Amino acid sequence: LGHRLSGSTSTTAFVGNYRKKMKPNIFSLFILIISLKVRNIVTQSQDPSTHNGGSIMAMAGENCIAVAVDKRFGSGPQMVNISPRIISTPHPRLIVGFTGLEGDVQSLSQELSIQLSAKIGRHTGFGFETGNENSVDDRKAISPKSLSTLLSHMLYSRRASPYYVEPIIAGLEKVIAEDDTQILGQRKNEEQINTYSRRIKYIPFLCAHDLIGAKSYSSSFVCSGVASKSLYGTAEAMWRPGLSPEELVQTCSRAFLSALERDCLSGYGAVVYLIVEDQGILEYELACRND
Repeated sequence: LGHRLSGSTSTTAFVGNYRKKMKPNIFSLFILIISLKVRNIVTQSQDPSTHNGGSIMAMAGENCIAVAVDKRFGSGPQMVNISPRIISTPHPRLIVGFTGLEGDVQSLSQELSIQLSAKIGRHTGFGFETGNENSVDDRKAISPKSLSTLLSHMLYSRRASPYYVEPIIAGLEKVIAEDDTQILGQRKNEEQINTYSRRIKYIPFLCAHDLIGAKSYSSSFVCSGVASKSLYGTAEAMWRPGLSPEELVQTCSRAFLSALERDCLSGYGAVVYLIVEDQGILEYELACRND
């Protein structure tokens, strides 16, 4: 009996010591979780590419593209100005959007304009679109794919001291497609042959770049900025293939505004640019929360 009592007493003492040891362990685990959260917040606040805030999203439809940008310009959590983000339009079927540190955004935008201006009019360069498919200037208009390569080269050339900018390129790529209708022709020996008529069509082109020029192509949508994680989630939920221009504007607007409401460093209004094959660039103003 004495042996049993001593055994029970030792068990009770062991349980008591275990509980005493568990309390500081739980407290230290709680402190560790809080410190990790604070470290993530401090790291994000020290990231130069997110210092001025801002977000941008481009979404593809049926022979059309919508680009949405917000209007907030801040210095960390402090709001400085309300103005749409900087975009560049080399021609009516191409848009380049920029997000990141505002000084680097302006430098990269000006450097890109200088590069484009220096190549206009050269024998191996390109020119502006004139609306005439047979003109030399129209045939030499820079394509979205060529511009993405040029921009990638510019960013990579500064990899030692990079621009803290994440640009995206959205445009309609010109391709020559063969029509399905067959045209019957005759040779001199009256023998009939089949020939295909060729026509020019435009397909959506989307490309996102990181700080050193690495390219990420997509046939659906691309996002950039401080709210990119929320933007990818809402765009993935709402986008579907084959959207008409009107449906694309509505879908892009809903996805963009839904993501901005989940990020405090973006918002204060938005602008949607719609690129349509035969209408150029159309602009739509969006209102959203200002808090």
